[in-house]
Amino acid sequence: MRPTRRDILLVAAGGLTLQAESEANFRGQITAVEVAELLKEQKLSRDELMLKLLPQAQRHAHPPISNYFVGAVASGVSGCLYFGQNIEIDGNPLGLAVHAEQSAIANAYMCGEEGIDAIAVGGAPCGHCRQFLSEAAIEISMRVLTPDSPPRKLSDLLPNAFGPKNLGFKQGVFPIQRTPLSPTSASTDSLVNEALKAASQAYAPYSRSLSGAALLTATGRVFAGAYIENAAFNPSLPPLQAALAGYFAAGDKASGEIQRAVLVEGEKSAISQHTTTLSTLAAFAPAARLERFTFRKS
Repeated sequence: MRPTRRDILLVAAGGLTLQAESEANFRGQITAVEVAELLKEQKLSRDELMLKLLPQAQRHAHPPISNYFVGAVASGVSGCLYFGQNIEIDGNPLGLAVHAEQSAIANAYMCGEEGIDAIAVGGAPCGHCRQFLSEAAIEISMRVLTPDSPPRKLSDLLPNAFGPKNLGFKQGVFPIQRTPLSPTSASTDSLVNEALKAASQAYAPYSRSLSGAALLTATGRVFAGAYIENAAFNPSLPPLQAALAGYFAAGDKASGEIQRAVLVEGEKSAISQHTTTLSTLAAFAPAARLERFTFRKS
């Protein structure tokens, strides 16, 4: 029998711990219905629930270099909540690491969320994350929650922000836009199709180089990630890292080791994710072979 939300929710040490490993389909998202039930059952405000769930998000962080665990919880306009955690890539440049706030946004994006109105994190977001978050909330009205401070607007944390509007774009990461794509070589491989689907919803207004990745684990689970760019370029999130955000949010025990990885990108793209995807994958799954496929716009 599939466990109920009541079965997988524990109240301990004054906080909430969600037992993600006991729910086979958990991937870092709590649905709007489940959130409403938790708020009623625990007699909490939405902000209080997000802050109390931070330890759970933090629990799935992967920081082999710094050993510094960070968690984040993003609130979608749909009413859903999304977990995020920092992910460091052993042996690779620090610039390829994923911050917890980025993970939470990536999880929301890959779950089809249409907007983020608040995010909770253990401390004030670093400048890198403030810049990334500003692309996810183009009006930068997103609220930022931390345990020891009152809620603040992102606009207060990032005054005079540089974003899509400065480069002539009216929209940021949300709402998700999808581009019809066709593989250059027809495939019936479901993992390839998942990566192609991710590429079709990639946010790449500056390079116009859509790309997507998909991972298959030992337990048969699939995690896909879309490329997410930023106006400042450096906080852009590669597709494999976006897929890893979901992989780690689901929990290692629930997912098992990565067995296969697929990268899909344009045959004539201005930039390629291939080289960095190879080195990143080697850090997590040295035995897994990266398969690269290309597409053309339909």
